[in-house]
Amino acid sequence: MKKITFGTSGWRGIIADDYTFENLRIVSQAVAEYIKEKEDPEKGVIVTRDTRFLTEKFARVVAEVLVGNGIKVFMTEKPAPTPVVSYTIRKEKLSGGINLTASHNSPEYCGFKFNPSDGGPALPEVTSFIESKIAEIQSGNLEIRRMDIMKATHNGLFELIDPSKDYVERLKELVDFDKIADSGVKVAVDLLYGTAIGYLDLICRSISKECLVIHNYRDPYFGGGRPEPDQKRMSYLGNLVVEKGLDVGLAVDGDADRFGIVDEKGNYVKPNEVIALLAWHLYKNKDKKGPSARSIATSKALDAVAKSFGENVIETPVGFKYLGNLILTQNVVIAGEESGGLSIQDHVPEKDGILADLLILEMMAYEEKKLSEIKKEFEENFGKFYNARIDLEFRDDSEKESVIRKFEDIEESFANLKVTSVDRTDGMKFFFGEDTWMLVRPSGTEPVVRIYVESVDEGRFRDIMEEVRKFAR
Repeated sequence: MKKITFGTSGWRGIIADDYTFENLRIVSQAVAEYIKEKEDPEKGVIVTRDTRFLTEKFARVVAEVLVGNGIKVFMTEKPAPTPVVSYTIRKEKLSGGINLTASHNSPEYCGFKFNPSDGGPALPEVTSFIESKIAEIQSGNLEIRRMDIMKATHNGLFELIDPSKDYVERLKELVDFDKIADSGVKVAVDLLYGTAIGYLDLICRSISKECLVIHNYRDPYFGGGRPEPDQKRMSYLGNLVVEKGLDVGLAVDGDADRFGIVDEKGNYVKPNEVIALLAWHLYKNKDKKGPSARSIATSKALDAVAKSFGENVIETPVGFKYLGNLILTQNVVIAGEESGGLSIQDHVPEKDGILADLLILEMMAYEEKKLSEIKKEFEENFGKFYNARIDLEFRDDSEKESVIRKFEDIEESFANLKVTSVDRTDGMKFFFGEDTWMLVRPSGTEPVVRIYVESVDEGRFRDIMEEVRKFAR
């Protein structure tokens, strides 16, 4: 029996392999045990899904287990974004939320995200508890309880909801929709066949002078690739922006918790750049006060911005659960990670790609400039940060472990640069002086080793990247 574990963003598996109805019932019962022991089961749980294969059926299976344990289920009528789950939990004071999504993973995957009552991703102590209950169920020491949805509805334990209106109203409080509308911005939006359909497209059509929307229908194959708004996937949107003479291109991933941006020239704007730009906007144009936060893998460009406003930056391990916790406890102005997730002060402790896209429009409206012009001004003020991520994909764990061991053997130098220190908080982060670093870290959700490199010196950056490629070979 394959062990069910929770990575940086919940449990994920391949549909019909380990992601089965049986395993879904096991995980659902384990979460039900957590809610009964650690939360208030009478407050209920929101259950939703993304646009992958069978997610309607999967959601019903989850609901049957929860209501079988006396926990009320509020199920969304249509697929809903991850940030909407988080916002609904907090607004309605629910015991938690479950989203059946594999986020940006390829179509054969599905997943199970659980957010407890604070609305943030489950922290390690929560997932450890759930995993312990999974083990009890698999060993036969804990039974799975179920109830038919018709009976649950009759008993007041099941209700269909549409949380979209409340969520959009909250965005209007955080982002100046009127200012964006007055700017006359022209936008292209790529929904990547995901849960932002009916959210980002409708908002942008209401506040932009011209709005071109693509991929705004369900396709479980996501057009033949991963529903991730990375540089490769965004090239098509960039070409459209240039061809149609638009000002900016906006996108989100499959569950709308990650963002993707292209400027008016069709150039991809890296998440590291977006986070720093939006921090600059929030501190400068909206007079926000407080620290910012980023993951250990994210660019120090954010640090330069915060420092210029007399604020500090809090660094966390990879995983938005740690950053979300800082939104709740430290009231950070912005929390972001290089993989394309961010949230801001007074918002949900969860990644929100829709919010990030709208903040880009707001920044352009405040600055009254093209996005490429804002980027240029940023570099004039804070310098240029050269950074990249390399994903090494493996067929089996032995290959993966072999490459990790090669990096573990690094002691005094790499790419002819002296190693000044190593941080092993999350993976191995090698420093080559103050402004140059390399992080080696196995993914928590995929058979991948991720390598992150950054330097303010272009030569050093290229030397490290070349050496990394040799290691990979």
